[in-house]
Amino acid sequence: MLIIIKTSGQEDDQKSPIRNYLVRRGYTFPVPGEKNSVPDSLKKWPDTIYYNTSYQAKLLGSPTIPISFSRIEYVDGSYKVSPSISLGYGYTWFFGSFIFNENDKITVDPGFLMGLIADIGLQDDFSFKKLAGVFMGGFIGYGAFSLFGGYDFIGNSPTIGLGGRIDLYTVHQSSLKPIGRVREVRKHKAIAPIVIDE
Repeated sequence: MLIIIKTSGQEDDQKSPIRNYLVRRGYTFPVPGEKNSVPDSLKKWPDTIYYNTSYQAKLLGSPTIPISFSRIEYVDGSYKVSPSISLGYGYTWFFGSFIFNENDKITVDPGFLMGLIADIGLQDDFSFKKLAGVFMGGFIGYGAFSLFGGYDFIGNSPTIGLGGRIDLYTVHQSSLKPIGRVREVRKHKAIAPIVIDE
């Protein structure tokens, strides 16, 4: 039994990354001669997926690593700008579209985004002598830039900051999660190849 499971895993490893991504995200490849038994109202994916075609879901999601270089803190009744480099972890939800390319890469075009994060300030006043802060909050943004807002538990103050993010789908494309029903942004071209179970 273990040998069968291992062999099945090896077979999946030999399949294309796009095929494996679709299967992990709930897509069922059509079987020739068999009618799809899933009603249209419950389908998450179109019946056929095409390469080089733009797709859109209600939302897209991905784990993210936020990076912030400065913050504005409200301390003792006044606002204070504090330079600090912070790294953390969170999750981002965003609007956008994605394309499956024939080279087994997924191209994502993100738009407006929002998310939740927690991070730790690595330095204060650009000296590595003390912890700058422990921050929890949320963010909004567009494209690569984000405006963070939340609470710093070390400084005991509300905080806002401007920074960027590394969305993990840019490093590992399987981190991209379509949320809701996926549809073609515009009808695929007649010459667009079909993604097949190989």
